[in-house]
Amino acid sequence: MTTDYDVIVVGAGIFGSCTAYNCKKLGLKTLLLEQFDLGHGNGSSHGKSRITRYAHTEVEYVDLVGDSYSQIFELERIRGEKLWKKTGLLWVSTGNEVEKIHNNLKSKNIEHEVVKGSDVEKRYPQFNLNDEWNALIDPMGGVIYADKWLNAFRDEFKRMGGILHDRETVLSHTEVGDNLSVVTNKAKYTTKKIVFTVGCWITKFLPDVKFNIEPISISVCYWKAKDNSDSFLLNEDHYPVVIAQEMDLKVFHYSLPDTDYPGAIKFCYHYGDALTKDLQHPEKRSQRCIDLPAKFIQKYMPVIDGSAPVRVDKCIYTNSPDDHYIVGPIPSKNPNILVGGCGSGSGFKVAPGIGKALAEMAAGKKTTVDVSFFSAARFKPSKI
Repeated sequence: MTTDYDVIVVGAGIFGSCTAYNCKKLGLKTLLLEQFDLGHGNGSSHGKSRITRYAHTEVEYVDLVGDSYSQIFELERIRGEKLWKKTGLLWVSTGNEVEKIHNNLKSKNIEHEVVKGSDVEKRYPQFNLNDEWNALIDPMGGVIYADKWLNAFRDEFKRMGGILHDRETVLSHTEVGDNLSVVTNKAKYTTKKIVFTVGCWITKFLPDVKFNIEPISISVCYWKAKDNSDSFLLNEDHYPVVIAQEMDLKVFHYSLPDTDYPGAIKFCYHYGDALTKDLQHPEKRSQRCIDLPAKFIQKYMPVIDGSAPVRVDKCIYTNSPDDHYIVGPIPSKNPNILVGGCGSGSGFKVAPGIGKALAEMAAGKKTTVDVSFFSAARFKPSKI
């Protein structure tokens, strides 16, 4: 029996757009479906900036990052467009995370530098740390131009003949057999493979998955300099992308230059509030999500005004039980149904690599990068 498509990708955020692009590169007839207007701000892929970095505490991420860099370099050549800014990553921690990252990068021959906390200020005057802190500099870290990545992968997918429908909501799908069907508010399609890259909506499409998935609302805070004459220290030419871990307090922050709003860095607590039952942001945000970054800024960032953020936006994280991604089939499901999800706030940078792996799985090929670490088979059954 012939089908309408080789692959239907549900969800056109960054995971879905990268997956559809890579499916089309492999010659698969591909349909990409999005329930909202393109460019919507309801999920995890909107905004102008994200962090990219080789530095990770788990070595399994490093090759996935490398594959993503390669795809971005290729797209920049094809399109003649700059898709990211190399600023360097500064990772500071009060625990032993820097040692883990150093060992991981060393094992992969990735250039990096370990420095004392008290020496960070010499490189980055925005910070004033003591030697309770350890620091690592990843020179390949930088700012992802998130909106440009989305547009680039979607544009190139369509240029190769891929079909993209927005404002088309998937109502149901079959999970039995080799030929699957997808029913939307506009049509019914048949396909050999379905790939769900739907962020927090994964609980809607696969409600009986036997492990916990936690969608949370993130308060994305922006902060200005105390003195306007120091505002230049917040731009991409002077401010690195940053990860700051206060391990004794179990507090994790991330920060980027003023890419989104000139004159205001992004500095945020890497956690948030539970979404409502209908997967909406809560009406009232937790003050803790603002107070924690404010406290760090006031204590360690003398040029930044930590009294209050100048703006607070919203974003959604979708977290797995161990905060690592899910890539591939779900053990209890038809193997022709694949999932790319639970980006846990760090997935944007590796979306090209994840998309390529999912496309290779859909094509019945061995993945270029070993993504077995991200298999859902690692979870023992539990109730959502």
